[in-house]
Amino acid sequence: MTRQLAFLALLIFSTLFACLRGGRPEKIGAVTLFAGAWISAWAVRPHGLRFRHVETGILLIDLTILGVFLWLSLRSTRFWPIWLAALLNAEILVHLGLIVAPQVNWRTYMDTTALWGWAAQAMLILATWRHQIRLAQHGADAPWKARAI
Repeated sequence: MTRQLAFLALLIFSTLFACLRGGRPEKIGAVTLFAGAWISAWAVRPHGLRFRHVETGILLIDLTILGVFLWLSLRSTRFWPIWLAALLNAEILVHLGLIVAPQVNWRTYMDTTALWGWAAQAMLILATWRHQIRLAQHGADAPWKARAI
């Protein structure tokens, strides 16, 4: 099984698991990660040119996804969105690192940007599983912080 097919399987599993068993924050996170992965696949440069320079389309998508997870970390009662935002920050630093060190091998750049997507999917699965545990223990798991008046 190729790496891309394995990631696709993980992406589909984590998205379905979060959408079926997660709370509202997990569902928002799942849809965001799923959409980001698909849009990134279309935003990458054509074959032969991929990852030879900073993939600005993917960088912009990553920045947008980061914004969603920062918003989730501020509004939801969950702790995992801030961890996922930290992963996205690391991925963005990889993009910016290529600007500082353009001589980096393109495969290293490609693999390093892809690494964070795997970790994000695993984190979403873990977050959904933890949501289920809180539901079983307490009967409820409030998704959003109370608004200050």
